[in-house]
Amino acid sequence: MPFGFVSPEMYRRYKDEILRMSQAIQVNYPEHLPADKRKPGFSDRQMAEKLGIDEATVREIRCVAERQYYDIDEWFKAIEFKEKACRDYRRQGLSSVTKKYLKK
Repeated sequence: MPFGFVSPEMYRRYKDEILRMSQAIQVNYPEHLPADKRKPGFSDRQMAEKLGIDEATVREIRCVAERQYYDIDEWFKAIEFKEKACRDYRRQGLSSVTKKYLKK
């Protein structure tokens, strides 16, 4: 997949809205909410359709914006979480995060 160039003006114009819709910024998606109240983020394709720009541009803006949004400690926490989830899956079953579908 080729990497394009998004102008600073375009980045500033769409950054906040793309972050708001992003899968990585799931403000309304905490696990303790009932499923009917959760609002997961959108895919790059869905964001592109809503904003009327191409998917590659959305992806480029989202990737840069997410890296600006989270500090480095948050990225390390995410890596640790994923590693733990993988280790737990290997030992216990499908999901140590949600406690669903674990072997009894």
